[in-house]
Amino acid sequence: MSSDKRAGAEQRTEEQPGGGAAALNAATGLPEQGAALRQSPRIDGMRQWFQMKFYDDLSDIRPEKHGYYKHYVHHFVTSFFTEEAVKGKRILDFGCGPGFYSAILARRGAYVVGIDKSAFLIDKANEHKARLGLTSAEFIQADFLQYAPRLEAGFFDYVLAIDALVSFDYNQPAHQHELVVDTFRAFSRVMKQDGRLMILENHPCFGKVIQEVVAVSGECVCIRASGYKIEHRAKNDPHHWFTLQEMTQATSESGLVVLCIHEPDPSDAMQRENSSAYSLRSKYPGMIVYEICKLTSAPLASDSR
Repeated sequence: MSSDKRAGAEQRTEEQPGGGAAALNAATGLPEQGAALRQSPRIDGMRQWFQMKFYDDLSDIRPEKHGYYKHYVHHFVTSFFTEEAVKGKRILDFGCGPGFYSAILARRGAYVVGIDKSAFLIDKANEHKARLGLTSAEFIQADFLQYAPRLEAGFFDYVLAIDALVSFDYNQPAHQHELVVDTFRAFSRVMKQDGRLMILENHPCFGKVIQEVVAVSGECVCIRASGYKIEHRAKNDPHHWFTLQEMTQATSESGLVVLCIHEPDPSDAMQRENSSAYSLRSKYPGMIVYEICKLTSAPLASDSR
């Protein structure tokens, strides 16, 4: 992400898959819905995305990216996947990028396999692995569906997909349902019978809330960008976060079921950094987490975490 404060005006942007950049809303700290501001070849885009999100040594997420990645994604991952929860577990990190979260989980005692299409990001992941001296993580540069048959069936306790599914429909004219189903079936095959698929995404409903106003009646009304369904998104917006129907249809056709939907609050640190964004996001969650299991292993609702 970049910040331009020349002439007293702040322009904040967030790199998107393929190298574009989308503006960040100063009030919400989340991506604006709109066109990519720049386009560049994929390798340059991934390098740009990496440099704008992380410090080069992957010691942390850059402060200007805190709104979503630090106060939502990082907060949930580090709170949900505690050392007690993951020690001795096997985790597949789908779309692992530079291995930032893979490394965190490996240091907490999990065995992690990260896979990503980008050779640049996998190189960064392996550099990070070497820098930390990790022995319980490995990184694979490959297309997941092509590589998946080489993975052992029923091997993983968790499959983790952090902001990875949005790439399926990125800049596509229609939802890529069959591709999603094929991917989910591959996830199901490598999951243990009681395994979990955890999908973290920008909230498809409330992630696009950009402002709250007070109506004449005194009631609060939220204003959100258009585009819940892919065919109605703004013409200059390449993003599409799956609708709830698209997600549940894909899981059911894959022998999976959504066990629980988490809508986590932002971290308390967000209140200290940006109180107005924290106030808004406490009402309208910016992130959604789908906890998914195999249909035959779905427990009763009272047994869910």
